[in-house]
Amino acid sequence: MSDASAITAAPAGMVGADPVAAASDQTLAERVEQLAQRYPDDVGRVIGLLNDVQDECGYLPEEALRAIADLCDVSFEELVASARFFKTLSTEPVGKVVIEVCDGTACHTQGAVRLAQTMADKLGIEVGQTTPDGLFTLRLVHCVGACSVAPVAVVAGEAYGRVKPSTADGVIEHAHAALEEVDRRGE
Repeated sequence: MSDASAITAAPAGMVGADPVAAASDQTLAERVEQLAQRYPDDVGRVIGLLNDVQDECGYLPEEALRAIADLCDVSFEELVASARFFKTLSTEPVGKVVIEVCDGTACHTQGAVRLAQTMADKLGIEVGQTTPDGLFTLRLVHCVGACSVAPVAVVAGEAYGRVKPSTADGVIEHAHAALEEVDRRGE
């Protein structure tokens, strides 16, 4: 993100420090107001702000959701329901590295659910959860647009095609490599 006043700048699929705990001269509510300036019209403002906060924080902290609700004149409960509707948004902190298994039609018919369950078993979690150490989050997501190489897993924004349960270990190895990159950069 090029905006110098960002709370954190985490690459897609990787999360930086918790913005609430991070040293910043700007509160989340103030940052939300600043981000809202990108959306002069009401159309798209809510979704735009949800995506912006998710990009910066890695998830949607309650403080930011309350600020968006106030700013956009929507109820907090409706906003949370909307945020939870979209699988790419999270109201809970996610791991440093996010592993996504596509469950679009092509991937689903090629065994995406079984693949996700295999990865979950190897990580010791359920699909949709984060490992207890906070390092990895595993999600089943809608189509990622790589149907010709189904089933697809995405690790920290990088797609891997034709992944089978028997090759899931390779994807998890890529997740560990992505984690090393995050750690190397100090995120």
